[in-house]
Amino acid sequence: MSLDLSDGLAELDDLFSDYQHEPRILDPNDARILSERIKQLRHAARNLENRLSQKLWNDQARAERVAEADRVAEAVFAPGSNVHLFPVIPRPFSDGRPGGRA
Repeated sequence: MSLDLSDGLAELDDLFSDYQHEPRILDPNDARILSERIKQLRHAARNLENRLSQKLWNDQARAERVAEADRVAEAVFAPGSNVHLFPVIPRPFSDGRPGGRA
């Protein structure tokens, strides 16, 4: 997992430390650089949010699938259930060789 987001935010905080002590003017070039960096950080944050959302969604679906399988298994083995295994049917066997056992 990348630390670009937290490192970038720390970098921005460091850049603004000079502005906390005395008034300064941000020149247009610095403003463009700041704007580009904010866009990069926003993109990194969105990627992180999407990955987290995907993980939460998949984890929830997995839990629901397991719960449903458990519910079906309980119903199958419940007394009075009408679910039965298929009977075993003998199958012909061949070892794949001509004239082999069939």
